[in-house]
Amino acid sequence: MNLSKKLLLDLSIGAALLYVGVWIYELGNLVVLSAVGSQASLVFSGILPIGVSASVPNTNLLAFAKPAQIAMSTLAMLGLFSLVRSMKLQLSSSVTITVASIYLASAYWELLSSVGSISYEAHLAIFTTLAIGTQVGLSSLFRTSGPRESVLKPKFD
Repeated sequence: MNLSKKLLLDLSIGAALLYVGVWIYELGNLVVLSAVGSQASLVFSGILPIGVSASVPNTNLLAFAKPAQIAMSTLAMLGLFSLVRSMKLQLSSSVTITVASIYLASAYWELLSSVGSISYEAHLAIFTTLAIGTQVGLSSLFRTSGPRESVLKPKFD
C-alpha cells in the first residue's frame, strides 16, 4: 500500500475510532447500570449516545458502577489499540490511547464531593491535567511516541 493510501486509511480509522469511543463508554455505562439497576436505557442526542437512564434502588452499588464502567471501556479501547497497532496505523493508535486516557481521567468527576468547592474552570483544569498525564503515561507504557519513522516522510529506495 502506498503512503497516501495508508495515511488516508489511518485518518479514516482514527476518525471512526473517536465515534466508536463514545459508544464504547456509553455501552459500558449501560452494561454496568443494567447489572446494578433496572430499566437501563441509552439517551441520545442525534446519533450520539450521551448517557444512560436507569432505576437503581440500591445506591450503595453505584460506588462500584463507575470504576467497572471505566475498566470495561478502557480494556475495550486497549483491545482496539492492539488491533490498529498491529496494522501499523500510528494516528489511529494515538487516538485509542487518547480516548483511553480520557476514560481513565473521567474517574475524577466521581470524586468531586471529596475535592471541595472550587470553580468549574478549576475542575476542568484538573481533569485536563489528569487526562494529559494519563496519556503521557500510557504512551510511554505502550511506546506509542518517540523516535519513529514518520508516516508523512516519504521513503526513497
